[in-house]
Amino acid sequence: MRNVRLKTFPAQGTIDYVIYEYFKKIRWISFLDYLPDYNKFEALEILQKNYSYKPYPYKHYESIFTRFYQGFILPVKFGVDKRKNHLSTLVLTGQMKKEDAEKLLLEIPYPSEQELIDDIEYFLKKMRWTKDDLMNYLKRPEKPHTLYGSEKGLWDALARVYKVFHH
Repeated sequence: MRNVRLKTFPAQGTIDYVIYEYFKKIRWISFLDYLPDYNKFEALEILQKNYSYKPYPYKHYESIFTRFYQGFILPVKFGVDKRKNHLSTLVLTGQMKKEDAEKLLLEIPYPSEQELIDDIEYFLKKMRWTKDDLMNYLKRPEKPHTLYGSEKGLWDALARVYKVFHH
């Protein structure tokens, strides 16, 4: 496998977050949390009817890479089905019956077998991988996140400083 360096990828790190949140006073607001009557299916219906919106089957499946990661790599390599979290939110908010969510979870976590085949080909082309590269990746043992660099130490230190000054 080749190491491919990302030349551009927008990201916000810990320092960026602190600057925006505490110095520029720009805060992230999950606006749907303020809409007590929000219904995903009603919203989708309005979007489709008024704006020619084309729905996709599961959360984050609008992107080939996130669809492939969530619908193929996570379940195959790690045994993780993100649909469980997304569907349970709909069940807990009364927007879906538990039985209906359970039925969806019995299906493959991909819109169709053909779309999975197409997305594998797309993924291989973009990553410049062969099918063997993908199979070798899927067979490799898992590695803990702690093996990779992160800003967790910085985040934890800043959280301790914050608690000293705000409690």
